[in-house]
Order: sequence, then structure tokens, then C-alpha cells
Amino acid sequence: MGSSNYFLSRKNQVGLLLAILVVALHLVIGFGVFWPVAALAAYGAGAVLTPAPRQQALQAPMTPTPQLLSGVLRETSSKLFRAKPPAVVVAKAKELESNVRFVLSEWDHLDSTPEHRQTMWNVVKVYYPEITTTFLDSPQHSDGRAAAVMADSLTTLASAVDRIKTGILDDNLRAMDSQAQFLRTELGALPGLNDGFEEAEGYDRRS
Repeated sequence: MGSSNYFLSRKNQVGLLLAILVVALHLVIGFGVFWPVAALAAYGAGAVLTPAPRQQALQAPMTPTPQLLSGVLRETSSKLFRAKPPAVVVAKAKELESNVRFVLSEWDHLDSTPEHRQTMWNVVKVYYPEITTTFLDSPQHSDGRAAAVMADSLTTLASAVDRIKTGILDDNLRAMDSQAQFLRTELGALPGLNDGFEEAEGYDRRS
């Protein structure tokens, strides 16, 4: 395998080309009895001096989207909080953070809803940094009116993420209800899982 790779390599091809060129010149003008030496020298020079092909740089592994968005969220919030904005802005930003962190922790749950993943990307990677930069670049960002506008924008973002969060919770509840129905169908009433657990066999009130 190694020899066949070298035969097809650029180094070997350049060396052969130079050796053939020397042979051709020998046939035209004549190099005397030393033409084989000249051909070998030309081949060796071509093989040695031809640079090896550049190896492609190894691509860094892609950062998982939840981890990437979590980093952007943390960076944007830190930038906002360092400016010590009014309390209403801080409260709304923390509400947004809480909702985003929940959804990111349930990221696999969004496999079947790529539009929700796109919404999360837009909120965390685009809208939140943009409104934060615009707010902080405003000379009156400590003013009550500017704070009210910023708080309203944060509320809009938090509400969008909260709808996704609610959908995840509802799906989890439906899954739990389905499991409960299955257990009732397969096993009937289970001791310890109904209102009459105190009378169930094996229950010791004193413990």
C-alpha cells in the first residue's frame, strides 16, 4: 500500500518527469556515458525538492448547539448586568435566562420540532444580544423610559421561550399520564399509589 501511494505521489511524478527530460536531452545533444547518472540525479532532485502536499488542518469538533447557546446567553447577560441596569430590566433578563436554560436542558425533546430550535437560536444568538447592545449603547439606558422599552423586549423574548417550555412540560405530562394508564391497565391499583394505601398489605403505619 505504501509503495503504491508513493508511485502515485507528486514527488515521484516530478522525479520521473525530470528523469525523462534528461533522457530526451541525451538523445538530442548527448550526455555521453554519464547520462544514466544524470537521469538518476534529476529524478532524485525532483523527488527530494518537491514539497509534500499540505495536510488539511484537522477541523475542530463542532460545539453542541445547547452548549454554544448557553455560552452566548451567559456572555450577553454578563454584559447587561455589568452595566447595572434598573431592577425591572434585571428581573426580566433573569426570567428569560431561566426559561432558556430549561429549554436547553431539554434540547433533545425538540428533535421533532426544528422550528422551535430555530426560535431558540434566534432568541439567544440574535435578538437578545442585539437588544442588549442597542440598550447599552443608548446614553440614557438608565432612564426609566429606556428601561421600560428594554423590559418589554425582554418580556417578548421570555414569552416566546416560555411557550416552548410549556410545550415540553405538556408533552412530559402526557407521557406520564400514558404511563399511568398503562400501569392501571396492566397492574390494576397498586398499593402506595392510591388513597387507600394505609390499608394496603405490607403498610406499617408505625414506620
